[in-house]
Amino acid sequence: MGTLERYMIRLTLGPLGFFVIVLTGVVWLTQSLRIIDIVVNNNQGARVFLEFSVLLLPTVLSIVLQLGALAATIYMLHRLITDSELSAAFAGGFSKIALTRPIAVVGLGVMAVLAIDTLYLMPTSARVMRDRLAEIRGDIAAGLIRDGRFLTPGKGLTVYIREIAPDGQMHGVLVKDASDPSKGAVTYTAKKGILTQSDSEPALILFNGQAQQYDAETGRLSILRFDRLAYDLSALVGEANARHRKPSERYFYDLIDPPEKDKVSKKAYGKLIAEGHEQLSAPLYGLALPMIAAAVMLGAGFSRRGVGGSVAIALAIGALVRVSGMAAKSSLSNSPELWPTLYAIPILAILVSLAYLIRSPAGLRGRSPSLSVSRARPAPGE
Repeated sequence: MGTLERYMIRLTLGPLGFFVIVLTGVVWLTQSLRIIDIVVNNNQGARVFLEFSVLLLPTVLSIVLQLGALAATIYMLHRLITDSELSAAFAGGFSKIALTRPIAVVGLGVMAVLAIDTLYLMPTSARVMRDRLAEIRGDIAAGLIRDGRFLTPGKGLTVYIREIAPDGQMHGVLVKDASDPSKGAVTYTAKKGILTQSDSEPALILFNGQAQQYDAETGRLSILRFDRLAYDLSALVGEANARHRKPSERYFYDLIDPPEKDKVSKKAYGKLIAEGHEQLSAPLYGLALPMIAAAVMLGAGFSRRGVGGSVAIALAIGALVRVSGMAAKSSLSNSPELWPTLYAIPILAILVSLAYLIRSPAGLRGRSPSLSVSRARPAPGE
């Protein structure tokens, strides 16, 4: 690898790191609102917020690495053109394909990082995050020990606690259980309550209260007074922890040939296929987007109006190609047999970019005024 190629790689890596950091911050801020909502609603602390923020990074990086590679390549070529270094390279005998090699090297590096991220880090982080989220939501103590608010820790269950004493005793407890429509809603009120857990089975012990149940068919209200009553919360914990793995939590080998393909609907099967092939095809954009930028910027040539138009075209084509890939993934839900389109889009972008660079004229199309004057023929008699 020559000096110019190493120079181009250095010029690309610096902006790439900058764009990745900036875009990661922007995307992370938009996603952190959801994390804050989870942390606040489940009465968690800063440690859980930091843990979820770290687990969110692989998903964020899968987006920003592709965009950062495109933006860094455009920035590097823009600098070479405006500083006339690209003209000097062409004058020194470098072809457009030769100048594309360092861009391809950086693109292959980004593609390798994306492969590790999409094939392993993303499903692993999604799995850990949802496991932690299920654990937090299944933490009955964290869900109930809040006073002055009506809480719904489970389907058909409403809890209100007027006050919680420093020793953990609850005063003024109301529990409405409408989880079983066939039995009707039962409302428990008690002066005191304590949350206990025996043999990993949580229970809410109520003291000095009553249970009210209204029968809509007979119009009768049944009231049961009690001194002590244990309300079982184990079913609620089981509901919080029992769940199926989402496609984003699975690895590609479990997605492209799912074991339950004969037991799920066509749409569910299509989502599994789409996620699996997306994990495999997404790294290709790490090379495809820089190649698009190289084809547009190197093939545009010199213009007195600058290279702003080429920059805009490169960004537009890159965005169009990536959006097309996202649209193809969405269409697989109804037509899973179209999965080859996920690979065809980035591969076609790479091949078209190479073909355009090979067929375009060597050097910059058009010459700057200074070059034209220096090469003008002398006037007769001079």
